[in-house]
Amino acid sequence: MPTQKFLKIAGLVLLAFFILYFGLMIAVGGFSKTGSLALFRTGGRVVFDQSAVGTMDSFQAGAPSSGVGETYSPEIVMDSQPTGGQAAKAARNQASPGVTAAIDKKIIKTGNLSLKVEKAETAAESIANIAKLNKGEISNSYFSESSRGIKSGYLIARVPYQNFASAFNEIKKVATQVITELSNTQDITADYIDLEARLNNKRAEEVSFVALLNRSGKIEEVLAVTREIARTRGEIEQLQGQLRYLSSQTDMSTITVNLSEDVVIASASQDWRPWQTVKTSVRQLITAGQNFVDGLVSFIITVLPMLVIYALIIWLVYYIGKKVYRHYFNR
Repeated sequence: MPTQKFLKIAGLVLLAFFILYFGLMIAVGGFSKTGSLALFRTGGRVVFDQSAVGTMDSFQAGAPSSGVGETYSPEIVMDSQPTGGQAAKAARNQASPGVTAAIDKKIIKTGNLSLKVEKAETAAESIANIAKLNKGEISNSYFSESSRGIKSGYLIARVPYQNFASAFNEIKKVATQVITELSNTQDITADYIDLEARLNNKRAEEVSFVALLNRSGKIEEVLAVTREIARTRGEIEQLQGQLRYLSSQTDMSTITVNLSEDVVIASASQDWRPWQTVKTSVRQLITAGQNFVDGLVSFIITVLPMLVIYALIIWLVYYIGKKVYRHYFNR
């Protein structure tokens, strides 16, 4: 009997709980037949409840939904922060096979030269002219001069990709000796395609958010969608910047040229000064004589008196010792 009474009470409590729960849901519009749009975040994702509103295609097209004769999805989940690899992979899977083939190969070409030259300034002018003739420019340069008058430094030349080989070979002709030469080719076509795929994905995401903004009615929904639009546009600008950087690297190749003057050619006639050597030798001889005289004077004044005193002390000890020895031991 007590058990049956307990089960009845528990059943009544559960029934009251469900009635209260469904009553609250109906009161806040959780099961409203008007199909209002609910937007909220869950675990870093933006979830759109699209009951009785229309498919995502109608959102992107901006067309109003009739709500009759259409199939609706209970919810559409859009990842607010898709990774670049996922976005690129999805875009490539959806793209036609001819899209990748239509994209030109993106190649970064760089070169490095270490040259011996007769005159660094003359060589630098020649390299600048070579870059100009190949529709390029000198983007950076630095030179220094040693105490012996030998100059060295480097230049960075940027030329169009198609003129790289011509400019590279012409610059080598400026040198009296090519110490080292290095050229490198890097294919970044895959990276470029990935960035474009991510950019297209973000643009599509922006269009979807703009369509949702036009349909949102509540203030909190408008604010949430506005934040997502701002975030998406920021990511679009970042991707566009990366694409511009890659394009600049592929359109213009870089050649770094290190220059150093040939010591034998550039400084043999300038550094040999025999008269200067004679003057330096005489000056060193005079300095050595002065040092000798100074040392002799210092020895006579400082060291010699001390030696005399030490000698007198030693002689006195010897003399006294000799007298004592004879007095006590030689009787």
